[in-house]
Amino acid sequence: MTALVHALLQSRGTELSPPRLLAVIAASSSAFGAAVGAYVGRFQILYDAVKMPAFLLSTLGLSFAAMHLFAARELKARETFAVALETVAVTSVVLGALAPVVLLLGFSCPLRDPRAYGFLILLLTASVAAGGLAGVARLRRRLGSLRLTVAWVAVYQFTGAQTAWLLKPWVGHTFTDDRFLPLRENLKGNFYESVFRTFLGMFS
Repeated sequence: MTALVHALLQSRGTELSPPRLLAVIAASSSAFGAAVGAYVGRFQILYDAVKMPAFLLSTLGLSFAAMHLFAARELKARETFAVALETVAVTSVVLGALAPVVLLLGFSCPLRDPRAYGFLILLLTASVAAGGLAGVARLRRRLGSLRLTVAWVAVYQFTGAQTAWLLKPWVGHTFTDDRFLPLRENLKGNFYESVFRTFLGMFS
């Protein structure tokens, strides 16, 4: 796995086959997810370790058709998928690198504290954003087109935000691990409204 990550970070991601990129995504994002779930503990660690790679890959799956629609003149479908998968792999590696930081901060936060909950949600969002920025930088180099990069980022980001909302809880607001995917509740509201309210709650 170390060799795969090294090859990816050395801008040799095109040398990695899709199964190897998928392995990098699964291992790195699972480590990050487990770190996020460690605040609640118990089964939430497993839940988040499964949900984080599911989040990244399902977002790619849902976004792929629209992404290729923008890229059809420049890339074949297979090439579109390869570039997109490499981008997600870079994002996942950054998330994996942030896992120890998230784990430490989670253990440092008091349990059953609304402010700690809000802080961890914002930390999760900021970590994914940091990983996404690294992925975008790689994507820009691979595509060589600012227009296409912006279009892809817009599609993936919008889809990903709502996918993350549907897969919550990441940090259970009940501070228990009693739910894996409460889809009925997740159909209410949206990601952007939730982040805004969480941010305001930090100062109330």
